[in-house]
Amino acid sequence: MMSVCSEPGFSSEEVLNLRFPLHRACRDGDIGCLQSLLQGPPGNTAQQLGKEDSCYGWTPIHWAAHFGKLECLVQLVAAGCSVNASTTRFAQTPAHIAAFGGHPHCLVWLIQAGAHVNKQDYVGETPVHKAARAGSMDCLKALVTNGAQIDFRNANGLTAADLAHSQGFQECAQFLLNLQNSQLNGFYYSSSLNGVHQGNSSNFNGGPINRKRSFNDLEACAIKKLRTEDQLTAKHILHS
Repeated sequence: MMSVCSEPGFSSEEVLNLRFPLHRACRDGDIGCLQSLLQGPPGNTAQQLGKEDSCYGWTPIHWAAHFGKLECLVQLVAAGCSVNASTTRFAQTPAHIAAFGGHPHCLVWLIQAGAHVNKQDYVGETPVHKAARAGSMDCLKALVTNGAQIDFRNANGLTAADLAHSQGFQECAQFLLNLQNSQLNGFYYSSSLNGVHQGNSSNFNGGPINRKRSFNDLEACAIKKLRTEDQLTAKHILHS
């Protein structure tokens, strides 16, 4: 469970509003506020983009990834955020956070923009581990069809399949075990991956990911997707 902002005399919400407005805008998906804040003095904006909050040790892009705010991710990367920004304390990237939050649309976009799918955090877990912990089959498929390795073990010696099983996500555990077995037999192909073979990257809908696509193409695609699909409705945020 995530920690809460701890500053004497202030609630978590007050801390975010007063000290971390960019982070709050990304949490809420407030594009108007985010764009306004990004238009501030360049030096100050750059500092804020990389600033870790006192709540979870996240930068704005981590907040956007956790809450599934794709258009915020697009704006932040355009403003200079790295898709592989790693938190100081836990060494987690936006891909780790999006996978744990169960947001395949954000995860696929991050991968298209250059996210490292096999980056390990402070306990040796990759985004695949996080998706397994969350029981997100969609995130698992988005990762493994785009080069994520599933046999990495965390600091406790557990694979993603082990974590899925321990958390009670048997479908995810079986999916990963089947894939591991097929790899051991010399075949990466898995029918559950809709016929995707090793070396072929695909997007969440089964089409190919072109890693050479320009950022403008990615931005236009992401924003169009946001405006035309109802399923990208944001999570409700609990305010303290």
